[in-house]
Amino acid sequence: MRRFWQTSSDGDRLAWPILLLLLTVLVPSVGTVWMMREAVRNERLATGQRLSEAYQAQLQSASQVVVDRWNEKLEQLSELLDHATPAQVFAEGVLNSVADSVVVCDEKGRIVYPDAAPTTKFESNQKDSEWERAEQLEFSQQWSAAAEAYGELAKSGISGVETAQAWQAQARCLLKASDRSTAVEVLYKLRAQEGLHDSHGSSFSAAAELRLLELLDQQTEAWDEVAGSLQRRLGEYGENSLSAPQRRFLMTMLQELTSERINLPTQTAEQLAAAAMSVYEPGFLAPRLHTTPLADICSCASRDGRVVGLYRMATIHERILALTEGLALPQSINFIVTGPQETSEALMDTSLGNSLAGWRLGLMTIGDPFDETSQERKAVHIWIALLVVALTCVLGWLLASALRRRLRLARLKNDLVATVSHELKTPLASIRLLVDTLLDAEESVVPENSRINVREYLELISQENARLTRLIDNFLTFSRLERGKQRFDFQVIDARDVVQQASTIFRERWFEDADCLHIESNGQALVLGDMDSLVTAVVNLLENARKYSGEKKEITLTSSTSGDQVTIAVQDNGIGLSSRSARHIFDRFYQVDQLVARSEGGCGLGLSIVAAIMSSHDGKARVESQSNAGSTFTLYLPKYIKATENESATVRGVTVGLGGDR
Repeated sequence: MRRFWQTSSDGDRLAWPILLLLLTVLVPSVGTVWMMREAVRNERLATGQRLSEAYQAQLQSASQVVVDRWNEKLEQLSELLDHATPAQVFAEGVLNSVADSVVVCDEKGRIVYPDAAPTTKFESNQKDSEWERAEQLEFSQQWSAAAEAYGELAKSGISGVETAQAWQAQARCLLKASDRSTAVEVLYKLRAQEGLHDSHGSSFSAAAELRLLELLDQQTEAWDEVAGSLQRRLGEYGENSLSAPQRRFLMTMLQELTSERINLPTQTAEQLAAAAMSVYEPGFLAPRLHTTPLADICSCASRDGRVVGLYRMATIHERILALTEGLALPQSINFIVTGPQETSEALMDTSLGNSLAGWRLGLMTIGDPFDETSQERKAVHIWIALLVVALTCVLGWLLASALRRRLRLARLKNDLVATVSHELKTPLASIRLLVDTLLDAEESVVPENSRINVREYLELISQENARLTRLIDNFLTFSRLERGKQRFDFQVIDARDVVQQASTIFRERWFEDADCLHIESNGQALVLGDMDSLVTAVVNLLENARKYSGEKKEITLTSSTSGDQVTIAVQDNGIGLSSRSARHIFDRFYQVDQLVARSEGGCGLGLSIVAAIMSSHDGKARVESQSNAGSTFTLYLPKYIKATENESATVRGVTVGLGGDR
């Protein structure tokens, strides 16, 4: 492990702290998410248990209500029988959806509906010979004479039934005699005889209306009027209503005579009751829902056995569900009904007791009710988890940023120490070597021409000393700027003077490259600034241009005025900058080419000092460059505007820090 750390690169050393930091962030985040997930799951289980207990109690209550409502409907029909006809009880049970059909019995269990209506026995007060003669004429197919004879009997009839009987026979004979119009007139008279029934309990008027429908043209208003009257009659279950057999017959015939099916609400119920009557047995009177000899038909009687409801298996589910109307349930829960031979898909269910033996009422979920019920708490847990994770990530990011800055600063300081050591060692070593050489020369015989060598050595010592002084000055300037201790003496100065002084310093320091510097000034350019600081900034730019240019150096120093700004630009034909390097070129300790920096000297502080000086002058430093195409560094300063009488043109003793504003 020690060997690994000793041989690992800076990137590897930086990776380990970042990895540990990531683990520091991820472990609590994962733990928080896991705990929140477990909390949500436990909350869901607890909520599910509470809901199950609540639903079970609610289901028991609902099942009792359903059974009570089921029995109550049959009992109400039984009570209605005390003051209504069996036909009316039948209609009430069917039309109010108590059952698919109803059979009405008396106290002894005998069926009273469906049955024939009360019979009005026909007793003729005329001489038997008159009826016999009319019947004889009809039998001998003397239709006209028979019709006339029946007509006379109708006129002389002393009762409504006798008259209706005669008109019925007269119409029959007239039709045989092809006297259609007269027959229709007679049938209209017979139709008006309401409440009269023949010996079989059939209504004369209803039979007359059916006969009229057969004779009248279906496209006439008269036909429509008679059909509507018969339809209404078939739906009436009053005192003088039709017998059940005649009603079923007329319903069937009316449907056959019409091109479109007529709505007769009790037709199927009448047919079902007739079918039940044909297989009727005492078991029908049991006060519980059970099967009957009829396929897919169940029956259930009232407690006194006077009303028997008939139910199709296909409709029992809907009827039981209809009884749950008004019972409160959560939004995601519905009732479900399961039959005796069916598999329950309910969340939970319960028996509906003896009245609905074998049938069960259950609760069916839509989606996940537990999730829906605990939605608010679950949302709270999720938001807390997200908040904790987000906060942890933010803190981790802040720590990572701080660590990255610390590591970067440590690396920069290490580089600074190495650079400073190298930069200080080089001139000191040179000075020591030159001094030792001179000391050695003092002990030996000095030739005449050695004086020239001594002067040359002294000049070299002076150069190295100047180099060492510049380096120390940069360090001191950087230190004062960083600590906010740098003081500026702002005065109105001309940018041309700054350029002139900077060029002079450049030529003195690097006299061997003096010819490569070209100066261009475009008139007066006044600024409010510190002369020494601005000269330092320009000299640093010139030094940077010289350092990164090739053997044939071409450096141009210009000053000009553009609008409300004064610009000082340094252009070179050096190695240029990439776009990435251009973004960081003014950062502290940043060096584009370490090899050039080592060979020419420097520690990456010159341009950062330039940027700090520009910031203190309310200006800015910019660079335009391309790789292998040279660079142009431009300083932008606010143009000086002549002060008023109340203003001073000189501002002294201003202290700023690195990157600070005045």
